[in-house]
Amino acid sequence: MKRIILIFASVIVLIVIGRLFYFMLFDKNSTTNVQDIKSDLQSGRYDYNLGTQKMKEKDFSGAENHFLEVIKYKDQVEKDIYINTLVNLGICCANQQKLADAEKYWKEAASMGDEDAAKNLRLLHQS
Repeated sequence: MKRIILIFASVIVLIVIGRLFYFMLFDKNSTTNVQDIKSDLQSGRYDYNLGTQKMKEKDFSGAENHFLEVIKYKDQVEKDIYINTLVNLGICCANQQKLADAEKYWKEAASMGDEDAAKNLRLLHQS
């Protein structure tokens, strides 16, 4: 009788483990879904998020590199992310004393209607 209970418990454990692996590998809502990862990379979202993180860490050179990658996906990235990328690029460049580059990025963002970029341009021209 103990053997039957042990076999039955082992089968249940194997079924539970199997289902866990199935959901990890094939669940459409899983963060390990390869298509979602590929989509994030191709849309520029991955580099945008990394650039934002680097800015928070005050690594403006690293952030600039990631934001420049986002610019390559201009046609695929959402408009608000693209505009925020331009504004953030301007901030990164300004913090590295690349004021001509900062002005270029802020001008493009301001021409797309971003008020923060327009404000940053006014402040840049006042100094």
